[in-house]
Amino acid sequence: MTKTKNETISKQTYIRLINKTEDYIEQHLKEPLSLKDLANNAHLSEFHFHRIFKRYSTETVNEFVTRFKIERAAIFLCVSPDTSITTVAMDYGYNDSSSFSRTFKRHFGASPLKYRKQQESSRSARWFME
Repeated sequence: MTKTKNETISKQTYIRLINKTEDYIEQHLKEPLSLKDLANNAHLSEFHFHRIFKRYSTETVNEFVTRFKIERAAIFLCVSPDTSITTVAMDYGYNDSSSFSRTFKRHFGASPLKYRKQQESSRSARWFME
């Protein structure tokens, strides 16, 4: 019985740690983030941090950071239509627009430019219907 209680406490602690890490990632979204940086922030070894993160978040650290950045970049693309794709790519930590575009297309199924146009069309259609 004590073991189960300790496991529950550990699980809750690790989930809080994952949430804290997600907050840290969001605050440093436009900076390069390494496993070492995130593990140091959590006061854990890289190995232990990676294992815990994967266990309690269902994604690896790298998958989470990539998804989080690309989803935030997609929002920025839509709310800042005059900002170039290259600028958005650089702002979200990509070294060039081609790697950003590949990652973006893999995640959303459309290039950043096509996605932006689809979102603008969708907003225009909703506005027109109202």
